[in-house]
Amino acid sequence: MSDEQLALRLIQQLPVGACLLTPDYHIVIWNDFFADRLKMPAAELVGKNLLDLFPLKAKFLKRKLDSVLLLKNISFTYWEQHPHIFQLKSSRPVTGDEGLMYQNMQIVPIFSDDGEVQHIFLAVTDATAAASYSMALKTALQQLELEHAAQAKLIDRLEEAHNQLLQAEKMAAIGQLAAGVAHEINNPIGFISSNLETLQHYSQTLVAALDFAGKLLQQSASAELKTSYQNYQTQHNLNFLLQDMPDLIAESLEGSARVMSIVKSLREFSHVDSSEWKETSLIDGMESTLRIINNELKYKATVHKDYQPDMPLVYCQSMQINQVFMNLLLNAAQAMAQPGDIYIRIFTENDAAKVSVRDSGTGIAPQHLKKIFEPFFTTKAVGTGTGLGLSLSYSIIQKHKGNISVSSPPGQGAEFVITLPLHKIPEFNTDDQQDQPMENIK
Repeated sequence: MSDEQLALRLIQQLPVGACLLTPDYHIVIWNDFFADRLKMPAAELVGKNLLDLFPLKAKFLKRKLDSVLLLKNISFTYWEQHPHIFQLKSSRPVTGDEGLMYQNMQIVPIFSDDGEVQHIFLAVTDATAAASYSMALKTALQQLELEHAAQAKLIDRLEEAHNQLLQAEKMAAIGQLAAGVAHEINNPIGFISSNLETLQHYSQTLVAALDFAGKLLQQSASAELKTSYQNYQTQHNLNFLLQDMPDLIAESLEGSARVMSIVKSLREFSHVDSSEWKETSLIDGMESTLRIINNELKYKATVHKDYQPDMPLVYCQSMQINQVFMNLLLNAAQAMAQPGDIYIRIFTENDAAKVSVRDSGTGIAPQHLKKIFEPFFTTKAVGTGTGLGLSLSYSIIQKHKGNISVSSPPGQGAEFVITLPLHKIPEFNTDDQQDQPMENIK
């Protein structure tokens, strides 16, 4: 057997698709692999133009073949670039299913003695195994990335829940402290107020008695007694004392009344002794909150109130709603670089109660509006805000099956609107609320 015959037999029996082409793309050798897999016998193909046989891939094959003829270098094409150059069948190693072969193609120039390309050898190898494993790995990596993203989201949710729990515990502790302080102050201020009222009554009687005594002395026949009384009255400013004493007692009573009002507001705000769901006045809750944070507001804003007469009660957890009011009011005050105005409106609309808190501050930038209720998002300086106040407020309102929205027209401050249902709602687990999108932002 000659060398040419041996080489031809080798090409025919190669476990890859192999063919030998002339520089003008005509087939010289077409091996058994191609013949069997494509159902195209060599006897029918030898001498035919390869590009004519595969018109859908003709443009691609011509470009690859021409590059070999022009550059006189080997050319490679991997399955990632062109997975199915020829419609060859292959068994998938992972699934076992029969499908199109993923192919690597190699084109080799064969030179004549004078250095010119005399033939082109084209070989197609089966890359289905590598492709299958690669795609399976890619799918697994994508799945891992999805799971990682889901885990990251879960961790964020757990962290958010943890921080909200800490915030809720802090507010509960503040409520306990407020209730304790209120209780401790309430007792002494009670008897101070009672004693002042009694003292006021005594002083009125005493002033009347001294006035009566003075009149009797003025009518006395003893000039010495009259002079002695007048000297005593002048020396001790008795007239001034008798005039000023009722005012001092009245002012003291007014001060004790203010302390009692603050104590009452503390108890109403904390509601430690009545934190359950119940029908509550939003107006009373707003008023008690305003009294609590009056010192924070009085130097920064003038508060304007617009309360609907005969406002119906709302079934809620009043301590949590008061906490939302406090967050919104403090944020409104902090949003104003100079003294401004806060407008509070409480009213009903359809079957809902609404609370609007609007300020004349700098407003919220448009790019921040969609993030305003996200945990840890804050526009305040580092160390001045945790970014949890509005997030916690959002969760509280969601728990009450209501919603909270924000709008901030350029240069007109910001307005937060709380909507709560007027009908009685049952207590429920809020876990199903966690995945709800923040759709209520205008």
